[in-house]
Amino acid sequence: MLGTMVERVAAYGERQSGAVSLGQLTKVGLSERHIRAWTRGERILPTASRGVFRLPGAEVTWRQHLWVAVLAGPPGTVASHASAAARRGLLPPPPVPHVTVPRGSSGRFAGAVVHHATVSSADRCRVDRLPCTGVARAVVDLAGLLGQEALDCLVDAALGRNLTTYAQVRAAWERAGRIRGGGLLDAAIEPFSGNVRLGSEKEALVLRRIHQWGLPAPACQYEIRDAHGRFLARVDFGWPAGRFGLEYEGDEFHSPRRWGRDGRRLRAVEGIGWRIEQADRGDFRPSAARLPVLLAGVLGQVAAA
Repeated sequence: MLGTMVERVAAYGERQSGAVSLGQLTKVGLSERHIRAWTRGERILPTASRGVFRLPGAEVTWRQHLWVAVLAGPPGTVASHASAAARRGLLPPPPVPHVTVPRGSSGRFAGAVVHHATVSSADRCRVDRLPCTGVARAVVDLAGLLGQEALDCLVDAALGRNLTTYAQVRAAWERAGRIRGGGLLDAAIEPFSGNVRLGSEKEALVLRRIHQWGLPAPACQYEIRDAHGRFLARVDFGWPAGRFGLEYEGDEFHSPRRWGRDGRRLRAVEGIGWRIEQADRGDFRPSAARLPVLLAGVLGQVAAA
C-alpha cells in the first residue's frame, strides 16, 4: 500500500516539475500522520507556499516555482502575465511567478504575484499540463505591466511566430473588459489589423516599421502568379497594385539570396512587370533612411497613378 502511494506521489511530481499539493497527497491516501512523518523524514520538502511541497531530488527551477504558485491557489488558478508568456518563450521568466485567481477569491499565499480577474474558458489552456492563460490573454494582461517598446516586441514575437492573431487579441481584450494600458495595446497591435499571417518574428518587425512610416499596408507572404494563374514566387511583402515586392534578408526561411540562386524565376517575375527589392537589418536602424524613402517613392507613384 505504501509503495503504491509513493509511486502515485512521484507521478504527480513528475508531471508538475517536482511540486505536489497537500490535496494531492491526501488524494493518494496519505493521512496527516503520514504527511508529518514524510516531512520529518524529508521525503517531501516545504515550499514558500503553505500546503504545497516539493520532492527531494527534483531540480528547483522557475517552472517548479510556477507550479507551486498554481497549486497553492484556489480552484481556477492559472499561470498568467509574464509567467504565461515565459512558458511560450516570449519573455524571460519573471523573478516571482505571476498567477491569476478567480475574482472574489482570497488568493493570499506566498511565493507569487497574485492577480484577481475573471478568465473565461476561451482564455485558458494547458502548457505541459500547467494551467495557463492563452497567448492572446497574456498579451492583454501584460499591457498594464510593460512599456510601449517592450509590449511592441512581445506582440511582434507572438504574432510573428503565429502563436496568436490580431483578432484573437482583440477578442481576449473584449472578454477581459477594461484594462490598464489599453492605449499601449491598441498601438502595439494596430500594424496587424489586417489579420495578416506572417512568416517570422522578423517579418512582424518589418510590418511594424512600414506602419510607423505611414506607408500603405502590404500583403504578407504574397504569391505572385502570372496571367494564367500559375505560381511564380512568394514574397515576404507585396503591393500588388504597384507590382512591387519586398524581401527581408534577416529571415533564414525567406532569404532574398534565393532569388540570386534562381535567376529564371526572378526574370519571370520581372517579366510580368514586378519589381523586387531587398532589405536587411541595416535598413531598420533608427538612422537608416534608404528603405522608407524608396518605399515612399514607389508607393507614392502608385497612389498618384
